[in-house]
Amino acid sequence: MPKKTYIFMLSDKDRKRHEHIAEKGKVMGFVVQYETLLDNLWTPIVRYDTAHGYAHKDIMNPDGGKDKVFLGIADLSDSLTMADQDINENWERYKIRYLGRIKK
Repeated sequence: MPKKTYIFMLSDKDRKRHEHIAEKGKVMGFVVQYETLLDNLWTPIVRYDTAHGYAHKDIMNPDGGKDKVFLGIADLSDSLTMADQDINENWERYKIRYLGRIKK
């Protein structure tokens, strides 16, 4: 199954990484991740994926922890579309949340 990978720049320090595997037009798995550039490293802030056999969202915390959210959508194509839309529309909010949790 061919994997397609795309990088979309959201600003000069923010990007969305999109990967999906499809077979005969049907999505079999995906990762959609919003990353921001912190200290010259691309840092994941929120990730949608199917790593555990179901679509879910991981919201990263600066301490290395993450909050896992089950999407409750069985169709992976619908989950992938929702993931792309959510990151396109809300990446700035996710960034503010993450940066606000960094201990100084």
